[in-house]
Amino acid sequence: MQLLRLMSGAIIIRMPPDGLPQAGIHGIELTGIPVVHEFMKEIEAHQLVYNFICVPLSNPMGLDSQIMGVQTGYNNLHTNQQNCWNWNRIGNLKDEPSQEGHWIKTLLDLSAPADIILDLHTAGVEAAPHIYYNESQKEHVTGLGIPHLLSWNISSDSFADTNFQRGKVALTFELSSSRSVQGEWVKESLIYLRRFFGLLPKVEGSRIWQTEKQLKKWYSPTGGILCWHKDAGDTVAEGDVIATLYTRKGSMDLKSPFTGVLLLKNPIHAPHERQELAKFLVE
Repeated sequence: MQLLRLMSGAIIIRMPPDGLPQAGIHGIELTGIPVVHEFMKEIEAHQLVYNFICVPLSNPMGLDSQIMGVQTGYNNLHTNQQNCWNWNRIGNLKDEPSQEGHWIKTLLDLSAPADIILDLHTAGVEAAPHIYYNESQKEHVTGLGIPHLLSWNISSDSFADTNFQRGKVALTFELSSSRSVQGEWVKESLIYLRRFFGLLPKVEGSRIWQTEKQLKKWYSPTGGILCWHKDAGDTVAEGDVIATLYTRKGSMDLKSPFTGVLLLKNPIHAPHERQELAKFLVE
């Protein structure tokens, strides 16, 4: 994608690319859905010189899976009670002879002609906004204002990574926390997209991390009730008390095993032993 900026602020795009913004591939990840709806208005208002395919809700069955109005999983609670299929791992589902498999194939067919794939996600009960991207596509993620950029070298079978292997610019945006939506998250996420498509100037301040080396998971030492003392995005030092776990034998302080950034907290309030609690970006 070659951009030629004029003094008036207009942008000429040589070889206009096709773009596919997608949201809601996980039924519990909600913020991206209104973001795509609002961005469709931006496309019309600014007459962007792209061919867009917008998929605001790419997993309607997952969105419909809820208990007392709260989204409960990635997929169809009614046909998949074990809730074990991760829609974002399309390599496992694209040939599945089921309603889910048909939907995944449809998404792959929609993305086939696109040059740019933006897969909008959210993460955890709390999360600092971040982007997953292949290290060769650094130019496309810098300057957007997202705090953390996680470069990967070893591909997964996620929707974005699969499209990267098909020769596309393919990025995974983790916009906010899961299972809820706040107006400021939608506004903030729209700013990221405006910068990506040249509607706003680029900014500095993002930090780059290597996913394979610097993204670390943290697990509960035992079962109990978890009370956090740090927020997602906070800088922590190894040995800092960051949470309290209330167990049958009393309370225990949980100390950070790493020095770095608390990237996200998993949506777990009563963990069992060895359940994943959080992810860190380590120095």
